[in-house]
Amino acid sequence: MKPWHPYVDDPLFTAELILGHDALAADQVQRLTAFLEALAAHRGVIHTATAFNAVYFGYDLEYGGYVGGPIDFDDFPGVEPAMAPVGALVKLDAGSAPLYGEVLYKEGAHPALRADGETPDWLSGAPPGTAGPDPAAAPMDRLILDFDAFGPGVTVACERLDRLRHRGRVLDQFGHLILPSAPDHDDFVRYLTGPARRSLIRGPLPLLLSHDADDADLEAGVRSALQTLDKILQLAPGLRRWQRYAFPRAALAARLADGGELGGGDIRSIVSGLTQTPDRRRRFQPTKVISYTAIGSRIASIVRTRTTLTGMAYAAAVCHINTAVADVIRGETDERGLFPSGGHLRLDDSFQGGGIWRMSFPGGTHATIDPLRPLGLGWIGSLPPIPEQEPPLAEPVPDERLTISDSQVSWTVPVRLWQLREQVMPLPRLPEGERLPALLRLRLNHDGHQLEPEESDQNVLVVCDRDELRLTGICWPLEYFPGILLTFWWPRGAPTLNGTSTRLDVPRLVNGELLSHRYDPAIVTRDRAPSGAGLKERILRAVRHTGLVRPDGTALLPERALAPTVLEPSETDHALLAPALESLIAEGELSRANAGLTSDGQLVFPVGAEPSKIGVLLWRPAISTPTVRLGTYDVQSFLRRLPAGTQASEAKQAEYRELSERFGVGSELPPGFTLVSAHTRGVARGEEKHS
Repeated sequence: MKPWHPYVDDPLFTAELILGHDALAADQVQRLTAFLEALAAHRGVIHTATAFNAVYFGYDLEYGGYVGGPIDFDDFPGVEPAMAPVGALVKLDAGSAPLYGEVLYKEGAHPALRADGETPDWLSGAPPGTAGPDPAAAPMDRLILDFDAFGPGVTVACERLDRLRHRGRVLDQFGHLILPSAPDHDDFVRYLTGPARRSLIRGPLPLLLSHDADDADLEAGVRSALQTLDKILQLAPGLRRWQRYAFPRAALAARLADGGELGGGDIRSIVSGLTQTPDRRRRFQPTKVISYTAIGSRIASIVRTRTTLTGMAYAAAVCHINTAVADVIRGETDERGLFPSGGHLRLDDSFQGGGIWRMSFPGGTHATIDPLRPLGLGWIGSLPPIPEQEPPLAEPVPDERLTISDSQVSWTVPVRLWQLREQVMPLPRLPEGERLPALLRLRLNHDGHQLEPEESDQNVLVVCDRDELRLTGICWPLEYFPGILLTFWWPRGAPTLNGTSTRLDVPRLVNGELLSHRYDPAIVTRDRAPSGAGLKERILRAVRHTGLVRPDGTALLPERALAPTVLEPSETDHALLAPALESLIAEGELSRANAGLTSDGQLVFPVGAEPSKIGVLLWRPAISTPTVRLGTYDVQSFLRRLPAGTQASEAKQAEYRELSERFGVGSELPPGFTLVSAHTRGVARGEEKHS
């Protein structure tokens, strides 16, 4: 069966999907099953909520993401615990530009989880937000986001994600987001009908409801569609389920047959550790032994290669291994729920740490209850000593910044890429007799943004290197980009140095990147040159990084110097570069020009009265004022893409506007799309006219 193309093929989100699984025709079930199986193969693991998103908003498997429609980046809520259930489409503030992504997986990441998987009993089944015996141990959640959900590389480059992982503050080493725990960690319906309501209204559901439908009907429609999709996932022959997640059956079989990391051997070792019973030969062995193990931490403890658990690979490993454990329980326990040793293994908490397993010996009174039904016995058995809330925080330290204009030294400088990497900042020469203390308090500000406490107020060292002063050990904010201009001021004799960025009056789109703060164009040209290994990238990097860069960011390099700069010393034939160079010129990335050459060999551009001229390759930064904030995208089902140069009729625009206003959201049809009126499969549609 060919892949489903949103806006081109018939929609998957239909009235029958809301009415329930039994209302679906056989061909509808077949189409939905085939699409969801392919989606699971593409993403590795899918959740009922992400299956809803894919069917509702239109996930194009060939494109590798959502292709538009109801999705508008301006509507995305920020990543907050209460707004980030699995399936949420969110905005993450992470430096110079936000990240946009879809939450694909979520689990508890409480600091009480131990590295080897061993878990204190009180944590198993503890209510969300429980701190535990240590009130300072703030409960956390682990989220895995797909930053390519809107197309590979559309909203963020791989290099930037790698930098964020390396810094370890926005994302951890596996590319996961760690957030404070949310009270309702999986309320996708509340998210859709609350923070994401505008996106929901723009989708097909309002078109399938009666004209007198209200918000209660809207919520009921979402819940019914989720139930139908959950059943399709449950019945799909090519999928296995773990809780609300689904993954390809073949993927688990391949892992069990694999002899590598987290393959069959490691899985057998994990299962053996979970089911291990106490040694009865020990004289003082307690008569009853209970242990709790978090599967996610246990998996991480045996992995040696970080990429094994990067991104959704972690979620796949958790789901696969939990399912393998469940298979062992089904296959090796008797009708009383006991292993031959007399022990009983059950899932006690499905959320914390990827799932907490409880092994009890002897089995106890709960052994006959479904072992995959979490009971939270660890938490129940530990009551009542857990404190319910943390003590109030102390009052914030008052601002002690000094700004006496006639007794301070101030300067403005751009920040270079190497300075961000090495956590340093060169200092200017101070007036004679002035001296900075060796330990300095650095207070940073990012105009219009709230920095992390460790970034906004920090202690740094002042060192002298070859008669040049510099600050070292700076924790640079992720929001600072190479080329950003910072203004520093130091009240003479004070132990504090202040620095701030300055917002532009109007943001600029520079080489496809939105910059909202003052910057040095020449530094942006040099330090943000492409880093790829392809010939085109190497040519652009040579011009921008090696050539002469003017204050406006324009870069020029003598064409005869290109080959020695790009190629190896043994390969300096300019003809090797000709195809790639001519392609860049045809694409408008580079152009040819003449520059003046002074008697001492200095380039001058534009050409003046210099004694000679030389041919150069010219690169100019692409600068514009964005009319919209980052692109908007349009998606499926009730929307259909129109031929180029056409637009929806006034009647269709009015119909769409009326439908959206029924739920209190005034919305216009996205340009380039028309509204396909509500219909059921097999019913003829009215003819659409375009103007």
